[in-house]
Amino acid sequence: MSEETKELLESIDNRLKWLKLEVESQFDDGATNKEKIRMLYQMGFDNSEMAEIVYTTEASIRSSLSDLDNEGVIDG
Repeated sequence: MSEETKELLESIDNRLKWLKLEVESQFDDGATNKEKIRMLYQMGFDNSEMAEIVYTTEASIRSSLSDLDNEGVIDG
C-alpha cells in the first residue's frame, strides 16, 4: 500500500470517528435506544454501525427496527 493511500485511509477513519462523536452528541439525554436507532436509521447508518454507536447488539438493532417498521415510524 502506498503512503498516499495509507494517509487517505487514516484521514477517512478519523473523519468517521469525528462523525460518530457528532452523531452521539445529537441524542437527547433521555433518548431511548429505540429513538436513537430511528434517528441513525434515517441518517443511513447500517445495523453494525448503529450497534456500535448505541452500545448494543445487532440483534437488538434488528428488533428495534422491526418494531419501528411495525409501528409505521420507518419503512423497513
